[in-house]
Amino acid sequence: MKYVEIVLNAIERFHHRLSRAALRVVEAVWFKFLRVPLSLRLAIGFFPLAILAVWCAHLVSGGYVAQCEFDESFVRYLERAGHLEAGSRLALACIGAAVLSVLAMLAALLKRAFSFRVMQAAWAAFAVASSLSVLWLMQIGPILVSADHKAFSSGMRNELWTGILFWSFIVILWTLALLLALLQRSLRRAYCLNSEPITRDAGEKALDAMKTTVGDRRWKSSIYYALTAFFFILFGPYLAFMWGWEEPYGLPQGGGQQVFEQVKVKKIKKKKPKKLTVNPWSPYILERMDIDDVVTLKELEEETRDTYAAQNSVNKGGRGKGTGGWPSGMEGAAIRFIRLKYRGGDWDQDMGKGADYNLLVKFNEWTGMKIAKDTEFREIERLKFFPKKKSPPFVFMTGMRGISISDREARVLREYCLNEGGMLFIDNGGGHFDSAVKSMLRKVFPGKPLVDIPNDDPIYQRPYVFPDGAPPFWHHAGYRAKGVRDEGRWVVFYHPGDINDAWRDDHSGASAEVADQAYKLGINVMFYAFNQYYRRHYEQ
Repeated sequence: MKYVEIVLNAIERFHHRLSRAALRVVEAVWFKFLRVPLSLRLAIGFFPLAILAVWCAHLVSGGYVAQCEFDESFVRYLERAGHLEAGSRLALACIGAAVLSVLAMLAALLKRAFSFRVMQAAWAAFAVASSLSVLWLMQIGPILVSADHKAFSSGMRNELWTGILFWSFIVILWTLALLLALLQRSLRRAYCLNSEPITRDAGEKALDAMKTTVGDRRWKSSIYYALTAFFFILFGPYLAFMWGWEEPYGLPQGGGQQVFEQVKVKKIKKKKPKKLTVNPWSPYILERMDIDDVVTLKELEEETRDTYAAQNSVNKGGRGKGTGGWPSGMEGAAIRFIRLKYRGGDWDQDMGKGADYNLLVKFNEWTGMKIAKDTEFREIERLKFFPKKKSPPFVFMTGMRGISISDREARVLREYCLNEGGMLFIDNGGGHFDSAVKSMLRKVFPGKPLVDIPNDDPIYQRPYVFPDGAPPFWHHAGYRAKGVRDEGRWVVFYHPGDINDAWRDDHSGASAEVADQAYKLGINVMFYAFNQYYRRHYEQ
């Protein structure tokens, strides 16, 4: 009990001192604000309302949908359900509220009765427009609209909802503060209005109830302290992300000398490839295909099957001795799978509790290392906000269409790969992705060619052996995996054959053996990236 009392007393002293410090800061800011003329204070108060109203108009008129980069099917659903049309109508109301807020700013400088009425009208218009905007954003939120939660990753859902709640809280707080000002008798007198019986004391009573100098000072300061702590606990991660901080990526701490897969080579006589005749004008084919590129799943299985038979599975471990992990890793760290979000294509194809999470599960099952509870995505520019030597050793890219990156994003990727030691793990999902990838790599790595990765490269040797190099799988853009090399290591691993298709729940129709090889290749690439990153920053 003695130690408990010591801890509680320490918490009480810390709480009391922190509350007093916070109170002094608030009082100092408040007293300085009171020195500003009343009319100018009101004009300043209505300025954020005008900005917020314009921002709401931008969001509901299509800005929110564009910012979230929902896929085409979800946007079509929103259009059919009438949400986009409703947003366009709501944008007009928000613009009206913004215009009234600007008029209120100007009217506040004139101390007349009509000025006060304009301010009342502007406040009411903003309150209605902002409330409807928040309801509209919640209506199209993935949790309420989508019956299948797998359509959105939990990380994306959490980010959307946290953002909506945070900015709603800011809007409500500012709106209530302005309402409290409009209810003060002193303000009404300044604008040549007699106090109305229904609101005669409402503003003063509310203000007195908030003051810590009236009533139980310690109780009120404790309430403010608790509310502030709750706010930062709830929105702290969102604020940290918004201000640029990223959670460090740590490799698990441990050891466990890597024991490579014991194999004996068994040559498989490959049959002459079969051709599948299809009707190129079929309405069920989304993209007209070249007949020479179409193969049967039987051929895929034969081309993908490794020319060996495994005797023992890989030992669970990393580098060193002991449990799985790396000697200088972070205690309690988990393996994370981060995919890149880019403009111009379907960057999230089959991802988020889908193919990528299945690979993580296999990674945990076959290596014994701890994995994250969910996969993640990041915009390209977010890579520079990871702490040095704590960046993700690899990031994943996939898609079927184009890739559009700015010069700034190209510099971020170049810095991440060449200086920080990261690697791009790129997988071709089909369509025009191959040409988009090659164009992007020329921009990111000028003068560094995309070359074939030889069969005896370490990336194919541990922890699983691939004697013939990467299996081709669906080989949308060729049969060989390629990469970009810098200072003796691969900074890009590009698979042209849609490896993540075999990571899906249904393996896209491929056999269990093909899926098994796809998982093993993915784990090999991850291990290569982890080991190279570890050697670069820790073994030296």
